[in-house]
Amino acid sequence: MKIKFKKPSSIAGLITAIVLAVLLILFVGAYSKREAFSSFDLFGGKEAVIESQNKDTDNDGLKDWQEDLFGTDPTNPDTDKDGFLDGEEISSNHNPLVKSPGDTQIFYPLPLGDKYNVTKKVLSDENLDTLFASYFSQKNQYLDSNPQIDSQETFSANVNKSTISEMWKRALGDLYSVLTEKAITELETIPGVFDITVIDNDINISQDNSKEAIQTYIDQVSAILYASNFFLKEEASTAITKAFEEDDFSQLDTLIKENDARIEQAKEIPAPSTWKDIHKKGLELTLLVRNIYVALRDVYDDPLKAYIASNKLEEFPLTWNNLMGQAIDLASSQGITISLQK
Repeated sequence: MKIKFKKPSSIAGLITAIVLAVLLILFVGAYSKREAFSSFDLFGGKEAVIESQNKDTDNDGLKDWQEDLFGTDPTNPDTDKDGFLDGEEISSNHNPLVKSPGDTQIFYPLPLGDKYNVTKKVLSDENLDTLFASYFSQKNQYLDSNPQIDSQETFSANVNKSTISEMWKRALGDLYSVLTEKAITELETIPGVFDITVIDNDINISQDNSKEAIQTYIDQVSAILYASNFFLKEEASTAITKAFEEDDFSQLDTLIKENDARIEQAKEIPAPSTWKDIHKKGLELTLLVRNIYVALRDVYDDPLKAYIASNKLEEFPLTWNNLMGQAIDLASSQGITISLQK
């Protein structure tokens, strides 16, 4: 399927603005410095949304919305009643829906929870010191330009709140590149997020390479790719845009759940051995785009990973279409004509 999907231009700005706001809130919350600038509107009205999205009703280490994606009970900390919290099972590569023993986690689990939280791994006291140093440098420059302000009291009384807010945003902006570079490095140590490898044992390989078997395989895969809300269709783009413009993630959650089920379905399709490499690459890319969507969904808990995900989403269509070109060429060499335009 040659895709027309294109990352909406508005998403880049939305993601960056949200990431900056959430990072500042995380800094403030983590180091109890909130009182230093609590009277200023630094966060763009996102605090209530963040509080809602980070709600964990049963205190099991999974947010309520994450439990919805995993299929666990947000009011029961141990859904499968095996003595282990749902969040603990996710973090230790176990399935919270199946009692131990024998509860090996599903094929490439959703990259959620502390195990996959890049932002928490990257934040440090050193980052906070850098943030405040940048802010106070800007503040001193402001004071040098306004000698009539001779005390903290007159500064607080006379400086416009938007000026203070802008200083903090610029301070975080100065730190942003450092944090994103550290996040990229951290992600390299967490396989299964954006670096995905599917091996032969992960798929169902068939030795039947007859024309009929190959056509059946193509038809089964196409049924998934042509689904109206497959990750690469226009509906997916709409779901992302709506989620961040309206703070309504219901459609995006449905999209992730339904496509996660399709991934399980795709890995069980009998793939003729001559198609196994393309099938594995297709699964890898489908898992990648799923994880991109999940990372974007998780922006309020892991903003740095979401930012990196937004960049990867920009690059994705070209990579996918290159693979589809290879599929067309392989089918042609086997005497099969397929049109992946739809």
